[in-house]
Amino acid sequence: MKETLNIFSTEIQESHISNIYTKNYHALHTDYLELQRDWLHRAYNQFQDLDKYFILISLVNKTMTAYSDYMLNYTWDEYYQAKEIELKKFSIVDIAKELAISKETARRKILELEKAGVLKKNKKSLTIQRDGFEFQKPLNSIKHISKLLSSFSKKLLENKIIKNHISTDDFISLIKTNYTQCWRYFLDFQIEFMTDFKKVFFKDYETFSIWATIVYNQNLHFNNKIKGDRNYTKFLDSITDEGTRFSKDLLSLSGSFGLNAMTISDLTGVPRPTVIRKLRKLEREKFIIKNDLNLYSIHSGQKVSVEIEKMRFKNMQRISTMICKLLNTARLNLKKS
Repeated sequence: MKETLNIFSTEIQESHISNIYTKNYHALHTDYLELQRDWLHRAYNQFQDLDKYFILISLVNKTMTAYSDYMLNYTWDEYYQAKEIELKKFSIVDIAKELAISKETARRKILELEKAGVLKKNKKSLTIQRDGFEFQKPLNSIKHISKLLSSFSKKLLENKIIKNHISTDDFISLIKTNYTQCWRYFLDFQIEFMTDFKKVFFKDYETFSIWATIVYNQNLHFNNKIKGDRNYTKFLDSITDEGTRFSKDLLSLSGSFGLNAMTISDLTGVPRPTVIRKLRKLEREKFIIKNDLNLYSIHSGQKVSVEIEKMRFKNMQRISTMICKLLNTARLNLKKS
């Protein structure tokens, strides 16, 4: 008689991830923000147009989801050694709705991708060409997300939810071995999260990227401040819910720690004139403030803070869902090896 297939008794629950994230928010969220900052910078640099990039990754994501539906999984090497990849059939209307853009914009940018040789259309299919998808190899992003996963793994071990810690290198190997299965979890999350912020607050991805870079910088300064505090350990031990305290502590930070327009341009890849124009819009709408040194930081205005806070909690749940799926994929694949 064969062994029992034990799959679910050691399953990591989303509630486990959510609790770990909430209680260790400062440390874990810094890893997450670094992942996002690097990903957004690289995404913008591909076409200098984030709408176009999101259209492409939406098409890639739909294709990876279809692979999963048909129980197909391609490794990193198998995927990137292909000369071209046929994309899952799609509707312009669905793409426009998913990414909160007009049908005309979606259609025009897909045509631009064809003219650039990224996409190739024939009578029966649309393919992404090797020259077109070579650029979007997310090697850095895989390293960043593997570091984040390993940090979660360490906290899960400390809380006796799992029996063994999984290293960053092990996660990199696991994701590359199960690339199309794992990476669609990340793309699912990224498309939904960024489009939601764009729709509700910023109206375009570039403005979101600029604001997120200012948040990233303020978070780094906040971490440096509390780590330099003699009572740092006592401070963390006194917090039972870091996720709830985070925004209040971050906004209470004072000093000359903001970013100037040139640095924001360097960090995002967005040209300085565009950065300045969007910074003015963010300032008018009270998402950010500028000090006497022309440094930008987060605005603590009540209405904006409350709405952003609601979205932050929503995003924490999305991150927990993604991390849970990736950790369980790792758990099952390590069990096989």
